[in-house]
Amino acid sequence: ADKAPCRMACPAGLNVQGYVQMVKEGKFHEALEIIMEDLPLPGVLGRICPHGCEDACRRAEVDEPVAIRNLKRLAADRVDPRGIQIPCAPARPERVAIIGSGPAGLSCAYHLARKGFRSTIFEALSQPGGMLRVGIPAHRLPREVLAQEIEVVTHLGVEIKLNTALGRDLTIDDLFREGY
Repeated sequence: ADKAPCRMACPAGLNVQGYVQMVKEGKFHEALEIIMEDLPLPGVLGRICPHGCEDACRRAEVDEPVAIRNLKRLAADRVDPRGIQIPCAPARPERVAIIGSGPAGLSCAYHLARKGFRSTIFEALSQPGGMLRVGIPAHRLPREVLAQEIEVVTHLGVEIKLNTALGRDLTIDDLFREGY
């Protein structure tokens, strides 16, 4: 299937046209459902995404690109992402250990949970979020937005163990022994 340049430029492969159309129609819940098919952190990325989709936007040939990132943020700010139903496959017996609760770890846990895998995130810091929490100032990424979107992931059954660093507090062999 031929995909639009904005979708091709998106590292997450979001259905940009779909959620932009829903926002245009004022259907913010539906827009967030479309976004969260591929992405667990819409409010976070609605603020900090480098938005290469806008560089690729065909609308720029006419006047200026669609403000795609801001429309994602608008949908996430209008609807609590914790209220979106996330379909998950039946639970599987395998357990997966994920090191770090930054955007990659949270996204990994989210997508694994949707496929039925149980996972535990091991985070060295005393709070979850990794570089989202410690590398991006709160005025740019409000902590309540980050907390809500971490809850989206934990509500799928993902456990986060804080103050647990690989190397300092556990080893790969420890994880294997614990059944990961």
